[in-house]
Amino acid sequence: MAAKKSKAGKPDPLQEAAVEYFSGRSHDAWRRNFHKTSPAEKKLPRMRLRGGIMVDINQPWRTLDPAAKADNKRAARDAFDAVKKFPNDREAASDYVHKRWILRNKADKSLAKDLFKPYMQLSEAEKDKDRAHVDRMKAALAAVRKVKTARKAPAAKTVRIDARQWARLEAAAKRLSVTPEALLRAGIDAVVAVSGAAAPKPRAKKR
Repeated sequence: MAAKKSKAGKPDPLQEAAVEYFSGRSHDAWRRNFHKTSPAEKKLPRMRLRGGIMVDINQPWRTLDPAAKADNKRAARDAFDAVKKFPNDREAASDYVHKRWILRNKADKSLAKDLFKPYMQLSEAEKDKDRAHVDRMKAALAAVRKVKTARKAPAAKTVRIDARQWARLEAAAKRLSVTPEALLRAGIDAVVAVSGAAAPKPRAKKR
């Protein structure tokens, strides 16, 4: 599934950021769990059909075949759609994720037939795989929204003090048993307070 576009014809930036965040982390999390549950296969190739070719998916994200990466991103977009359609219904979102998985993998004859059952007929272990996609996408969305909010925050102003002034500030702070930074902040606050009190009040307009 291609990235959804806005009315202006541009890809949805929130979706694309969440897809990038989700894809690599989801794959590496799957691989860690696979090694944990199948230690004998940890160093063996795990060949799967991706983009019309058989590739080894038992690779870290950074060295994964591009066809497998593209499939992971399709799965991420499906998870994004699931969360968007069912933001407050984890099971409905997981069911949607499973249906999309079936569509992406129906041509792969190496997969067990039981995996293609409807979501409600799957074992709890298999359902948990779909639920994990929903939970990770929600985490991805929360993470990229947090970054987006942080970028919008106004940049902090920098106060520059030369070495001689800093030495005087340190000496004064030592006498008062505080840090130089605390003394500097107190000085700035004092200046702001004094300037506010001394500022001329606007005259009332004559009627």
